[in-house]
Amino acid sequence: MSHQKPSVGRIVHYVSYGTPGGEYKSECRAAIVTEVLADGSQGAENNVGLAVLNPEGVYFNRAVPQDEGAETPGSPDCPNKAGHGSPFRYCGCGWMEAGHCGGTWHWPERV
Repeated sequence: MSHQKPSVGRIVHYVSYGTPGGEYKSECRAAIVTEVLADGSQGAENNVGLAVLNPEGVYFNRAVPQDEGAETPGSPDCPNKAGHGSPFRYCGCGWMEAGHCGGTWHWPERV
């Protein structure tokens, strides 16, 4: 979990929703922070305004919530813990791979 604070001009990732029919997948898009809302403003801490850079054009969105994603741990006595994440994203024990929700922003992963 990041302890960075968003500020105007920073580059972040916006997660697109994708389409129900799968024509467009949910994926990360580059975005520039255009405003930082006060903590608690419009219902959540770290909500920001974004200019999202899509291949089809620029999309502006206000009050976008932050979601750094988190792995769902699942059952501690799972017999297939070694198989988590390779090649599966889910397991019968309740484990789920970390992911980001559509319509949210997060800090880019360091590569």
